[in-house]
Amino acid sequence: MGHLKLPVTCMPVFTALSIFLVLSLYYLIFVPLARHITGHPHRASQLQRMGIGLAVSIASVTWAGVFERHRRHYAIHHGFEDSYLPAMPNLSAYWLLIQYCLIGIAEVFCIVGLLEFLYEEAPDAMRSVGTAYAAVGGGLGCFGATILNNIVKSVTAKGDNEGGRESWLSHNINTGRFDYFYWVLSVLSFINFCVFLYTASRYQYRVKGETEKNGGDK
Repeated sequence: MGHLKLPVTCMPVFTALSIFLVLSLYYLIFVPLARHITGHPHRASQLQRMGIGLAVSIASVTWAGVFERHRRHYAIHHGFEDSYLPAMPNLSAYWLLIQYCLIGIAEVFCIVGLLEFLYEEAPDAMRSVGTAYAAVGGGLGCFGATILNNIVKSVTAKGDNEGGRESWLSHNINTGRFDYFYWVLSVLSFINFCVFLYTASRYQYRVKGETEKNGGDK
């Protein structure tokens, strides 16, 4: 970045920084704005915020695929195919910050909405268990990511023994096809988003249902 050299391991720090910044703006700007637009005293619902987070996450992984395709073509065109570690001129690392910041924005909306949803919708005696489901979901996601990576490596590297192409997830990112992998993630994320919209549209909030029931009893 200009005259500043950053190690690769520093890049995820920008996700944490974006979470800190967006979380501050979330309660300062988004909450009052959402309350004004929706007219709902509790601002946007938890499911609406989770939907926004999922949509932003799709944008993040889609941008990652777009930029990775451009980066790979640039590296091959300028002779970096076999030497992918040195910095490449005229290709700023700032472009990577877009996807990291989008991830941070998605986490603010999705995780905050999810925790509030699990806490408020769980039975009173199971609220602590409900919030623990978020951690369980994250752990299962890590297992799912590992399984997906192994499947992609196995399927896309079938021709290695016969002199075929390398896996999409090759150690050399210039000979691999990480952009294809990002497209797969984009498609899976979009399918997940559609399923979420379908289930969220059919969900009835517990508090609302109890209020209506109590009103009917009276």
